[in-house]
Amino acid sequence: MTYTDHSPYKKWGQNFISDANILRKIIQRINPQPDDYFVEIGPGKGALTRYLLEKAKHVHAIEIDERLIPELERIASKHPNFSWEIADFLKWEWPQYDHPIRLMGNIPYNITSPLVILGFEHRDALQDVHFLMQKEVAQRLSAQHDGKSKEYGILSIFSQIYGESIRLFDMSKNIFYPAPTVDSSVWHFIPNHALEISDELDKHFRNIVRKSFGKRRKTLRNSLKDIIDEKDVPNFDFSLRPEKLSPQDFLQLAKDSFRP
Repeated sequence: MTYTDHSPYKKWGQNFISDANILRKIIQRINPQPDDYFVEIGPGKGALTRYLLEKAKHVHAIEIDERLIPELERIASKHPNFSWEIADFLKWEWPQYDHPIRLMGNIPYNITSPLVILGFEHRDALQDVHFLMQKEVAQRLSAQHDGKSKEYGILSIFSQIYGESIRLFDMSKNIFYPAPTVDSSVWHFIPNHALEISDELDKHFRNIVRKSFGKRRKTLRNSLKDIIDEKDVPNFDFSLRPEKLSPQDFLQLAKDSFRP
């Protein structure tokens, strides 16, 4: 399969995979099963889609580029377990599925974080997530708390509170067409469906994390003064900087300072 007949749009961050061995390796790690329902973001010309369709019960593709309609129609004509729509996934209205969804995609670098956050927000509907993304973002998502890591931050905390975050393997930029300027990684997220957190507490938790790392060099006393009264959490040390707190520390701070 070649991509020379379809010029990738830079505005949509299109970078197609052109290495069959890498495609097979990705599918092997995803390990699709006969009862699996997949939602694929940005199938492009179906390089990964075709492999999924051989094993999964159903694949629903969401593609923003209308130029790819003929290719999607060709795939649908050969695979009854395939459906598709032209839409912007960031604006997509999630259906009420009666079965868990496996979300996957070779996602644009320029909207990686919003797509990851959407996955976190809809985690109750998901079995898992596999994203091909910029290696730097995958490193941040999987960064562990050690009190000094520059990669540890907002995405690290969210991914580890909402589930398990795993950087499966890295890929050279040279396997893509056109080649991006950075290497990529395959990132796997497994939601923690046992997490008990109300929508209001969750909003407060995320607000604390974002404000804390929005002023990373400042103490939490300065970063959080507008949303937390120190008197409500007398045993917490607000002189700390955010990288000193583990994901569980942030969640506990949110619980202790939450006022419905």
